[in-house]
Amino acid sequence: MALKRPWYGRLLTACTIALVALTAAACGGSADEIAKNSDGDLVVKVGLIPITGAAGFEIAESEGFFKDEGLASEPVNLRTPADGVPNLLNGKTNLGALNVGNLAQATSEGVDLKIIGTTYYANDDMSIFTMKDSGIEEPRDLEGKKIGLVQLKNSNHAALLDWLEQRDVDTKKIEFVLVPVTDMPAALRSGQVDAGQVLYPLAQTMVKETNAIVPNLLESLGERPVQGYTIVSGAFAKKHPDVVVKMQAALEKANDLLVRDPELMITAVNTLTDVPVDLLRASKLPAFGNDLKLESSQKQVDLMVKHGFLSESVDLSTLVFKK
Repeated sequence: MALKRPWYGRLLTACTIALVALTAAACGGSADEIAKNSDGDLVVKVGLIPITGAAGFEIAESEGFFKDEGLASEPVNLRTPADGVPNLLNGKTNLGALNVGNLAQATSEGVDLKIIGTTYYANDDMSIFTMKDSGIEEPRDLEGKKIGLVQLKNSNHAALLDWLEQRDVDTKKIEFVLVPVTDMPAALRSGQVDAGQVLYPLAQTMVKETNAIVPNLLESLGERPVQGYTIVSGAFAKKHPDVVVKMQAALEKANDLLVRDPELMITAVNTLTDVPVDLLRASKLPAFGNDLKLESSQKQVDLMVKHGFLSESVDLSTLVFKK
């Protein structure tokens, strides 16, 4: 068995579940290939990075929901998040996930993708933290400071700007810098950044040291906004619509089970990420369900346009798979 990196090295942000390489539109290959295994099940290649939000894929496999639909899932571990879309387009994977902002960016670049379901929702777990001894007591104290984000110019960055502006913070006086997920705690402790987007469960390890200066940066998007959509390439959906329907059925069952049984979610996330169970139970974790919440997600896209992160809006409803 291959040795695994420590859980904190494997944990990647929900925001970057599958950062899209905008050059993906140029990728070619056989995106519509699918085979059968020795049992006669159709083999679905699932592109995964082990994060908490990917629990639905783990449940669909471990609980036999893929098998019930005549499918066999074959996990393909992505080298980097940016591999997600190119792998869908060149046929290395058939199924993947993408956050709302990166989905809009990819589509605006001409990448043909289809939404087939919801991967996971934010669950009041997207916060900006400061050290307790930082002297930052209110949002306006962030002016003139440096904020570390795990991804720049995406939907979460846009939502944070919206949250700050609603509280009369001059965001032009704030410097936003990119900090890798696992480096954020050290960046805060060392003063490299004055505030930072520390993700759970890492944030739980710093709970005695930090304050949440922005408790929920996605507040304006409503309760539990979508953070990841499950996607396939347009070419695959066109050639294999019946297989996509089977994928949807299996993953919807998995999401329903995760809603009913939170303890099962802990087990699935532990399997995926190696994060200790006790730490997971103490942490804020993503939520699951099957509502696409297109209105809320469209607001994420519109905020990106407002803040110049997207040149024009993308109608997400046109990306939803329909057999």
